[in-house]
Amino acid sequence: MKLNKILIILISVLAVSCTSGFEDMNKNPLAINEVSPDLVLPKMQYTGFHLIAGDFQRASLLYSFLYAQYIANTSTSFTSDNYVFNTSWAERGLWTPYYNSMLKNLREVELTLEAHPEYSDMYQIMRITTAISTIRLTDTFGDIPYFEAGKGETQTPFDSQKDIYYDVFKELTEAVALLKQKRADQRTYGDEDLIYQGDVNKWIKLGNSLRLRAALRLSFVDPEKAKAEGEAALKESLLSSNVDNAAVSIPLPNTWWNPLLEASAWNEFRASETMVNMLMNRSSVPDPRLTLIISQTQAWVNGEADAVQYRGVPNGLSATDIPLPANDNIHNSCIWGYMWGYTWNSESYGSKETAPQGHLFTPPLGLLNYAEVCFLKAEAALRGWQGAGDASANYESGIRASFEDFRTDAPTGSYSTVNDNTYITTGDVKWNNSDDFETKLEKIITQKWLGIYPNSEEAWAEFRRTGYPVLQPVKQSLESTINPANREFIKKLRYVDNELTNNGANASNPVLNGGKGDGVSVRVWWDTSRYN
Repeated sequence: MKLNKILIILISVLAVSCTSGFEDMNKNPLAINEVSPDLVLPKMQYTGFHLIAGDFQRASLLYSFLYAQYIANTSTSFTSDNYVFNTSWAERGLWTPYYNSMLKNLREVELTLEAHPEYSDMYQIMRITTAISTIRLTDTFGDIPYFEAGKGETQTPFDSQKDIYYDVFKELTEAVALLKQKRADQRTYGDEDLIYQGDVNKWIKLGNSLRLRAALRLSFVDPEKAKAEGEAALKESLLSSNVDNAAVSIPLPNTWWNPLLEASAWNEFRASETMVNMLMNRSSVPDPRLTLIISQTQAWVNGEADAVQYRGVPNGLSATDIPLPANDNIHNSCIWGYMWGYTWNSESYGSKETAPQGHLFTPPLGLLNYAEVCFLKAEAALRGWQGAGDASANYESGIRASFEDFRTDAPTGSYSTVNDNTYITTGDVKWNNSDDFETKLEKIITQKWLGIYPNSEEAWAEFRRTGYPVLQPVKQSLESTINPANREFIKKLRYVDNELTNNGANASNPVLNGGKGDGVSVRVWWDTSRYN
């Protein structure tokens, strides 16, 4: 597909996204004409993974980025860092894109397969794409409408997270099996696929790797199923290098920019204190990824007396504390590191005018990378899963893969490799075979938290699953059911108001989420209380 055709599709997506509402995601798909996969996949990936900066802000920056403590809020306009739920953000950023862009389009293309068997491989890629988003949504909200959703009905029952995860395993297994057949009669994607440009082999690897991720999510709540699915995935081809990394991006030239970078220039957040501490204090030397992930403070660049070169903001500051000089944007690091390929230009954030030469895409948003696969295998080995290999070797491979990944687009001279080995072999990073299970697990998950940055959805889910890395309670919670003094954290998002209004009988069912109902202090199914 030519570039201008993709841009026309994406412009259409933007136009629809500004006007579509709840009724759009409930239109009867049986009433429409046949849908070609190459026309809907760009919308699924572009809208479903939030490549529009405003949607990315609502879906990620104001929720999972804060709750994973990659960033901290520095604007008094927002209170989600204090655990205040905003239904408009959650609906427009998370709920509607999933049902309107992902699930609805998947159901519609499924209806065309009998008449168009040549669409099958394209449909399998749509299934894997949707599985990524399905896991994200159920991890964020718990039980959600799934099996009957996207079929044109307003009153849609909610399904248990357990049943949804089990179905995701089925979807991934079937999709990969069909793609592996390499049937000659199949149509293929090109640039319409914003992740792999139609490379079926990479989609097979991603499907298997996603299956391993999902398996480990169940490891504490459903260990037998977790092991069965994990060992099955480990027998298959997984992401095997950074070349296989799954990330979504838009072809250049375009009028859009990476939404995380664009939003960081709005100056409404800075690197969290947790992030800076992790980068500065895990080993006997600073993390070699330090300059790749965060910037120097503006105060340091300006030569201000007593300025700190790298500094982070505590999460959950009160409206009174946010304006204090110690917490302002000048005295704290931006998340604009050299990993994006842009220079700081003596500023606390970069300039998109200095994009790396020869790039076909804007800096992508990561969905699942090789470093994560290494850490998944490390944990699987720790649990004794067959085919996982050696935990220590996988752990070190994950760290080194992360180094390489973050350096891919970094300008010459923006990082050093001198301390790589020292970082890995000293301090709290060093692997000791004599350590107990929990100590080793904490090392794996902490390095995964760093290695998958900025995939905040996965980072927040893994904290809730394992209790690692050790995060700091927010300074102030405006949610009465969460007390930071007891080291309590937010556990999920509550259901959006539109769903409570239009599908109230199902959304308010007291049996949801294991009989716990709904609320930000309700744990999702796989959350086994390994943190407060």
